[in-house]
Amino acid sequence: MKSSLIVRRVLLAGMVLAVGACDEGLTEINENPNAPTDVGAQFVLPQALRSSVEATFGGGQMLSHTAIWPQQGVQLQYPDEEEGFVRASRMQGYWNNYYAGALADLQVVIDKGAESGSGNIQGVGLIWKSWVFHLVTDLWGDVPYSEALMADEGITLPVYDPQEQIYEGMIQTLSDAVGMLGGGSDFGPGDILYGNDMTKWRRFANSLRMRLAMRMSEVSPAAAQAAFAAANAAGGFQSNADNAMLQWAGAPYQNPLFENWQGRDDHGVSATLVDMLKAMNDPRLELYAEPAAEDGEYRGLQNGDITPNFSLAFYSRIGNNWRADGAATPTAIMTYSEVLFLQAEAAARGWIGADAATLYADGIRANMTQWDAANTPTTAEIDAYLAQPEIAYTGMEQVQLQNWIGLFMNGSEAWSHWRRTGVPDLQPGPDLTLSRIPVRFTYPTLEQSLNKANYDAAVARQGADVLTTTVWWQTN
Repeated sequence: MKSSLIVRRVLLAGMVLAVGACDEGLTEINENPNAPTDVGAQFVLPQALRSSVEATFGGGQMLSHTAIWPQQGVQLQYPDEEEGFVRASRMQGYWNNYYAGALADLQVVIDKGAESGSGNIQGVGLIWKSWVFHLVTDLWGDVPYSEALMADEGITLPVYDPQEQIYEGMIQTLSDAVGMLGGGSDFGPGDILYGNDMTKWRRFANSLRMRLAMRMSEVSPAAAQAAFAAANAAGGFQSNADNAMLQWAGAPYQNPLFENWQGRDDHGVSATLVDMLKAMNDPRLELYAEPAAEDGEYRGLQNGDITPNFSLAFYSRIGNNWRADGAATPTAIMTYSEVLFLQAEAAARGWIGADAATLYADGIRANMTQWDAANTPTTAEIDAYLAQPEIAYTGMEQVQLQNWIGLFMNGSEAWSHWRRTGVPDLQPGPDLTLSRIPVRFTYPTLEQSLNKANYDAAVARQGADVLTTTVWWQTN
């Protein structure tokens, strides 16, 4: 799986054979003095960061899958996934993007950190590898983890680990990685997420541990509470300045939603979200959605309702913060507001000693102010929103609802959050052909043929390889 290492070793093997067949002078002529024989971690990390974010937050995976199933986005045209039809080629592509792309590159980073004795390089690699793996296991369930990325060691048919064990491994890895981080600027300009600020990397790792711990809340509450309390005590995000937001420097590195908009413009905002924000007098509506071109009204389309005759101009599109004005809009990977909502839920559960109502209100404020000034409601607007009786804190379900609203344009996390909590109470559309809204991805076709024994074991343990089989942590 370590693609770059494999390529170098294949090239090296070819050079060895050439030496046996050619004289020394010809070998020297055939050598390219400008070709690198090794690539430093500072060059591999940015590729791993960008490729995984582009895969997760792009028009394909998010706008056609993970944003529509939690009913935040909607497919206005070509609504196959709205009906429950998923292309096998896309499942294969998403799997490859993670395993043969970002994860393979991250293993190179980790190995180089270990070889050089750099705790920062190794620790950052492990943190981002855990972020990618938590996406992978939340999408598919049981997946290769303990034996993944070990092709160089002769393991080309890795076992599928039970998701419970993967979660245990990720939480431990994040804890270990935090302990590796120190001072220094080991990546130079290559750390395009946090600019070598290891304090922020620690806070991101601890915040991610909180997310993972809360994901286990309904299936392993004791372990979840212990993991959450430990991560919370270690210290997660302290303000929006800590947000994991990947900045886009400009062409060819632009927000993937903006790039999708340049080629097509047929995704909108779900009626579920639009109607909810309108009913709550929520000032985020103007950020999340554009008024319908036809009449200037905010109007969503119901997910799974395949309207045969409609006009694109009749429905609200995703806000221009991500589309027309979105070339440099940072991608929100994890934010302070999410951490506050997780802490509020933990407080409501009695896991930590904090005031849930205060954390809940702070989470709303943090979410509304996490973008640039042009997209931030005024203090008066935020105060008025919080003063509404229907918004005032009443319990954990309200925290979960606000977390779902705040995760707009973080499709994979909004989908996972809804799958765990059942909040909001989403109803399948009338044209959905499945028994329920999809709750997982199906395994790629090549795994079913090339790694059949391990694939079969995972299916026997987890359940049928269909979109409606729940993953380990989902109970509703």
